Amino acid sequence: MLNAVLTAPEGDSFVLTGSLSLATQPWLADHAVGGTVLFPGTGFIELAIRAGDEAGCSTVQELTIAAPLVLPERGAVSLQVTVGGPDDSGACSLGVWSRPQHAEADTPWTRHATGLLTEAASGAEFELGNWPPAGSEPVQVDDLYDSLAASGLEYGPVFQGLRAAWRSGDAVYAEIEVPEEHLADADRFGLHPALLDACLHAVGLRDADEVEHSAARLPFSWDGVALHAAGAGTLRVRITPAGSDGVALAVADATGSPVASVDTLVLREVSAAQLSAAGAKAHHDDLFQPGWVALTPPQVSAPPHWAEWDTLLDDRPVPEIVVLRCPPGDDAGAVHAAVRRTLGVLQTWLADERYEGARLLVATDGAVAVEGSAVTDLAGAAVWGLVRAAQSENPGRFLLVDLPGSELTEVPALVATDEPQLAVRDGRILAARLLRVPFTEGTAPRARFDAGGTVLVTGATGTLGSLVARHLVTEYGVRRLLLTSRRGLQAPGATELVAELTAQGAHTDVVACDVTDRDALAEVFSSVPAEHPLTGVVHLAGMLDDGVITALTPERVEAVLRPKVDAVLHLRDLVVERGTDLTSFVLFSSAAGTFGTPGQGNYAAANAFLDAFATQRHAAGLPAQSLAWGLWEDEAGMAGELGDSAAQRMNRTGVEALTNEQGMALFDASGTVDAAVLVPVRLDLSPSPDTETPAMLRALVRRSARRTARGGGSAAATAALRKRLADAREEERYAILLDLVRTHAADVLGHADTSAIEPDRAFKELGFDSLSAVEFRNAVNAATGLRLPPTLVFDYPSADVLAEHIGTEFAPAGDETDQDQQIRNVLQTIPLSRLRDAGLMDALLELGGVLDRGSSHPSEDDPDGQPSIDELDAEALISMALEGQEFDDATTRGTGEL
Repeated sequence: MLNAVLTAPEGDSFVLTGSLSLATQPWLADHAVGGTVLFPGTGFIELAIRAGDEAGCSTVQELTIAAPLVLPERGAVSLQVTVGGPDDSGACSLGVWSRPQHAEADTPWTRHATGLLTEAASGAEFELGNWPPAGSEPVQVDDLYDSLAASGLEYGPVFQGLRAAWRSGDAVYAEIEVPEEHLADADRFGLHPALLDACLHAVGLRDADEVEHSAARLPFSWDGVALHAAGAGTLRVRITPAGSDGVALAVADATGSPVASVDTLVLREVSAAQLSAAGAKAHHDDLFQPGWVALTPPQVSAPPHWAEWDTLLDDRPVPEIVVLRCPPGDDAGAVHAAVRRTLGVLQTWLADERYEGARLLVATDGAVAVEGSAVTDLAGAAVWGLVRAAQSENPGRFLLVDLPGSELTEVPALVATDEPQLAVRDGRILAARLLRVPFTEGTAPRARFDAGGTVLVTGATGTLGSLVARHLVTEYGVRRLLLTSRRGLQAPGATELVAELTAQGAHTDVVACDVTDRDALAEVFSSVPAEHPLTGVVHLAGMLDDGVITALTPERVEAVLRPKVDAVLHLRDLVVERGTDLTSFVLFSSAAGTFGTPGQGNYAAANAFLDAFATQRHAAGLPAQSLAWGLWEDEAGMAGELGDSAAQRMNRTGVEALTNEQGMALFDASGTVDAAVLVPVRLDLSPSPDTETPAMLRALVRRSARRTARGGGSAAATAALRKRLADAREEERYAILLDLVRTHAADVLGHADTSAIEPDRAFKELGFDSLSAVEFRNAVNAATGLRLPPTLVFDYPSADVLAEHIGTEFAPAGDETDQDQQIRNVLQTIPLSRLRDAGLMDALLELGGVLDRGSSHPSEDDPDGQPSIDELDAEALISMALEGQEFDDATTRGTGEL
């Protein structure tokens, strides 16, 4: 339970740290009180004894439990056991603290126990070799745990260690064993908390009346606790009165030799209110919401050169930043047109080598909701989903910004933040984040569904649709359902679903309807009887046609947009036309629109639209909530189309699958939250030292976010690789790069090692598809600092070929010297603004023959019409500076100043 010790630089104090969770210590789940899993009071003694060992103190002189430690169903709590330096008497103070493992930095710690440790050991002048003691009377314990459960003490098998008991006068003797399957764990503890806890179960056997005690009693204070022998798996214990309301314990092993002694233990009743307070959650589990955090505006010394996309000319160099303005729109046609146009620009950007060193800033106006503001641009919201996916597939190439009006003066500061998704409001720069949803104890689900009205569920005969239909009937009491799907009753399982719901008292109609067809949907609305008006809508219809950005076509985008965009707008319009008074309008969206899942650009666009639509309605005071679901465990339906590789990819990103039970629990929890958009998703938020925390998760994962070179990866790691290659012999370089390529290929394909990645076998034969190829390209780019193309596995079809190519990128062949390449590498890392600020721009242009000596402008009589400084990109400058020029040692040394 404790795995590290931190000593103070001065004095004798120290802190022991560790963590507790039901995943890593599953035996703790067997200790529950009133349905709440509690860390056992005997566990605090184990922590205190461990701390005493570190402090050189053999006795826990006193330990008082101030607050119970509730263990969450998921996640972990961090532990700290603080030990102060010895006082004048030699005693050391003790404290046991906890807080959620991934809590915010300013989250306070809860103190659960305080105490004192001393050097003097309590005497062990007892032995329990005569067993059972002569003259003692057996006590029936067969139904003990049933009685304890009735009082609220719910012990699982690990804690049900009491095997037999006897009485003799005012003493109770008991025999304790840990279950055989846990015997091996006993020697990992001083005294296994479950064993010591089972000793306490005999306390109530001192008097027959106490067995029927109606309230749960737990350890409150301990005095004079000493461990005499460690690792016992079987115990004998003698319990005798101590003081007015305490007991003393003498604990021995199977031979009767002393194991532990307790001078005084006092038990206290624990109320439901105390447990509730101890286990009160600050936030919902697995339920998040999109939000924004304000950034400190960065200082920009020299703004980058930028221009708008529509002003670019084919014969001009591309500036560092290109801005694509997206005109706002609200209707389906505008949404489709905006996504198609943006997709075309993204594909051009990725295919044209001229844009390799530049960044595309996609600007919208009113496409996102910031601090309660309404979304006014639904077309722009869909564009955000598309570009988010493009960002995931091509790190560092695209920037999303929502700007008020047509103001673009903030572009330099926005680019300098190194954030991928930003908004500007009232002069402030805000970054997109996923945030926790506050939990309010006792909040009941809002009245989303009127049991007397009709609830329409689209996409209802699929796996999730059927699950939701059942849940509406069993949990919300809905008695009239109208279910639509493309195939209606012809869909697999539809007839059985109707029979099941009918048996539960719900009238269920299943209608074949393409919800993208407005007329067909209008007929469905007309079929709703006046005596059971439509009061709720749950929109689940959707379609997948996955592909990376470069593989998408307008037709593939249209097909995925229609069931989300067109259908929900038809639903909105028909609700208005029919004067329907809805109490609920729930949209099943996808976290793909929030995170920009690679390979799902069209799906991300469609679901980002749903989220924005719900935000727009919610701001107008109308019922609407979009649930951007994460991955579901059930393999049927659309989730089943993801395949093993996609599931592995999502697991690598920390997304865990939801079971049907967990999903429906989150559906219910969303009904207690007044928010337009929620993201129900299971996330592993453990910080990883090997991967950069995605910007969207930076408010959840406590980890410093350092700027990395565009293209991914750590600049330090890339520099280390370059140095390693430079120091290696020529024959060793290829082996280093081949190992790098095979390692990343194995990671992407989900192999445990590189043995499956044969150097001369084609990547396509190894199992790469378009999405894994992009992921592989990104990983190699991150490791090398290069800008390799998305078509990497096709251009260089095997690991050995790719390794050779990377070798040439690091050390180009030809007449160029190592010194020339060193200069080229240095110059490629320097922004043009820094060259200009350092006064070196003119010198570079003079060396390239573009600028007349003594002039700060290109030669006017240059017959080739050379471009101006601001029109040149970094590669053009470097080529001019290095082509045909000799750099002496002084010039080389001067580059260090850059």
